[in-house]
Amino acid sequence: MGRGGTVLGIIGIIIAAGAIGFTFIAWNGQNTINSDLDDLTDEVNDLESHFSNLTRTIVVGIWETLSDNLDFVPYNSQNNWLLEFGDNRLNNTDYISVSNNNTRITLLKSGWYRIHISVLLAGISPSSAYRVRILKDGVIESYFDFYQTAVTIDSNYHYIDSSLFIYSNGTNYIEINGESTDDFLVPANDLYNRLMIEFVTI
Repeated sequence: MGRGGTVLGIIGIIIAAGAIGFTFIAWNGQNTINSDLDDLTDEVNDLESHFSNLTRTIVVGIWETLSDNLDFVPYNSQNNWLLEFGDNRLNNTDYISVSNNNTRITLLKSGWYRIHISVLLAGISPSSAYRVRILKDGVIESYFDFYQTAVTIDSNYHYIDSSLFIYSNGTNYIEINGESTDDFLVPANDLYNRLMIEFVTI
């Protein structure tokens, strides 16, 4: 073999070695990328699992009949009343107890509760403000809904579908209060009215 053949042979060996090295780096890099993707997938799955655990709830109470109750001062007028819970479908007494003519619910376990209300209000008047709020131990804690009507209105009804979270130390009680500048009420049509309470587990 002449000198030119030797040079070509050496160039061929170098090219082959380079190809082998490139193939190894590309293959190793692909394994690293796959490994990184697997790690990222595991982290996303862990986050989803933690989120699911944080938002898991236990339904502890369901009522399908709601009405306005005027029995308890100062909530004893048609523009300032407590919501009365009737037609109880579920009542887990490990978590809640109902008293005060079905207007008061004591939250028996310490932790967070989700309160969801669906209720139809009737007798809505023009130029009025309507509030449905939750009281905790007799003090305003939060609002389910605030509704301000215009000078002219299209309907005498207002529908609320709202939830909120409330913390109990295991002895706190809640009541739901409707209050306005004008009289209003909860009609007896149970198709629109429902209350559900869930305990949030961690």
